[in-house]
Amino acid sequence: MIKNIILDVGMVLVDFCWADVLEKLGITGEAFTAVADATVRSNDWNEYDRSTKTDQELLDMLKANAPQYAPQIQLFWDHTAEVIRQYPYAKPWITAFKNKEYQVYILSNYSRRTYELTRQEGLDFLPLTDGAVFSFETGFIKPEKEIYHILMDKYALQPEECVFIDDNAPNLVYPKEIGWSTIRFGSFAQVQEELKALGVSVDATSGY
Repeated sequence: MIKNIILDVGMVLVDFCWADVLEKLGITGEAFTAVADATVRSNDWNEYDRSTKTDQELLDMLKANAPQYAPQIQLFWDHTAEVIRQYPYAKPWITAFKNKEYQVYILSNYSRRTYELTRQEGLDFLPLTDGAVFSFETGFIKPEKEIYHILMDKYALQPEECVFIDDNAPNLVYPKEIGWSTIRFGSFAQVQEELKALGVSVDATSGY
């Protein structure tokens, strides 16, 4: 029986709208491609989420990926908070789970810096949950096995009682191997249907 709802953050509870931010900042054309490839589309962005380096070290690393676009990378860095936009259903959904007496947990690749910049607005659903594990707290990122065990150990979760919802398929492989139910997020309606198939039915349509 499912007792624990485990939710990713990006593209599940919030939109990661980096492309909109780049365009808003006037970073278009070749600069758009270069800055995206140097930052959010680079492997170094995983290290940003891991947050084991200082902010300055991370920024320098991103700029080194496209030195000729360092000013644009700096501009994007300065507007990082704007890439996080909470979906309207986020708080009603969590509240609906809680009203049905499910435990709700967050498991997310999320950088220390972005957390500090967005916790008051984009992440203001956190007080509604029963707990969270973020990559910046652990030094591990999904799909590394350790981060899943950190969540289970921290909150004494039983695998067969967990369902994990994430938009990134590789992040669902290991949890499924260890006994979690998993759902790949494509749309809110699709996830609701898949939850029903697992015996989890909640109405989160009110309030948004």
